[in-house]
Amino acid sequence: MKKWIIVGVVIILVVTAGVLVTRREPTLEQGSVQAVQEVPKEVRRQAVSVGPAGYRTMQERLALHGIISASAEVNIVPKVPGRVAKVMVEVGDQVSTGDVLVQLEAEELALQVKQAEAALASAKAALARLQAGARPEEVEQAEATVEQARAGYENARLTYQRAAKLHEAGVMAGKDWDAIKAQYEVAQAQKLAAEKTLELVRKGAREEDLATAKAGVAQAEAAVALARLSRENAVIKAPISGVVNQVNVQLGDMAGGGLPVLNVVDISKVKLNLQVSEREVIRLSRGQEVNVALDVQPDVMAKGRVSSIAPAADARTGLFAATVELANSEGNLKPGMYGTAHVVVKEIADVMAIPERAVFTAEGRPAVYVVQEEVARLVPVEIGIKSDGFVEIRSGLDVGDEVIVRGREFVTDKAPVRVVERGIME
Repeated sequence: MKKWIIVGVVIILVVTAGVLVTRREPTLEQGSVQAVQEVPKEVRRQAVSVGPAGYRTMQERLALHGIISASAEVNIVPKVPGRVAKVMVEVGDQVSTGDVLVQLEAEELALQVKQAEAALASAKAALARLQAGARPEEVEQAEATVEQARAGYENARLTYQRAAKLHEAGVMAGKDWDAIKAQYEVAQAQKLAAEKTLELVRKGAREEDLATAKAGVAQAEAAVALARLSRENAVIKAPISGVVNQVNVQLGDMAGGGLPVLNVVDISKVKLNLQVSEREVIRLSRGQEVNVALDVQPDVMAKGRVSSIAPAADARTGLFAATVELANSEGNLKPGMYGTAHVVVKEIADVMAIPERAVFTAEGRPAVYVVQEEVARLVPVEIGIKSDGFVEIRSGLDVGDEVIVRGREFVTDKAPVRVVERGIME
């Protein structure tokens, strides 16, 4: 019990001492504040870099994105099916038009050529026989047949005349008369046939027979040409100069069926394929100069020209196709790479401009900080085109006004500033 009494006394003494100290402190603090207020306060100024508003030539540009493709690309499909006998190239090889790329087996094709040539020789021989007509001995034989037929006819005629008188007199029996009459008619027909045969032999082949024979020769010649062409097509050659991009066969494979055996691309020139809107397409023209930056090398520019512009938009996308042709002698521009075409569509001289980074948005509109007597003043501006890190100022500034380019992020309107660098142009 005594212990708790002692603790209570101690607590009362501590509280009493704290109250006494608290009552004396305001006097000291008031004295301190008065002492501090008597010392001049130093104004803190934000360090900034400024650039002047001035006149310059501005260019309005379009930035159009696209993908690079080869100027020419060919999937080489065999014209005749066959087994691969040789593959002459590898991926990356440079080839010229007419170079042999793949050789197919051609033994069967060679036999087909010989067969067609033999058929042609036969057709020509048949035509020659018709054109030459009958041989002299054939004419003589036909003439002899005619003489024999005439003699037989004459003998049959005389017999017929005598028999006719006997038949009229009733001396000859009917059956004998019929036999003599039949022999006469047969002899007469034989004479006429022999004379007709002689006439045909002397006259030669008919025009329609000659025409048929000539058509047969022409058909045989076409068959020979086709067989030879098939044999030649077994040697697959490069249709264009370029670089082998794909080799899809190897020794022993069966080639054909409409599948390509190789792919060759010409990348001595390349195309940047663009898809542009209606607002952009009206500002493009064929032959227009273009600077192209690769996405993988944005600092390296390749020069080219607009080579084609589609006359109508794609019905599905509503965009217009356009291409830019680029020289690629060193082969640095690869098909499949992405690039951006920078096209100058308008150039204006004597435009008031300031560095683009000086402009920011304040209360929903463009503004800048103008330094006047070491104080930053917030000034709304109207801007125009942007080019090469500068922006056109259409209203709000006068020539020579110094705007904050660096350090504006740490400045507010009417804040004191300290200019550490002038003439900043970027």
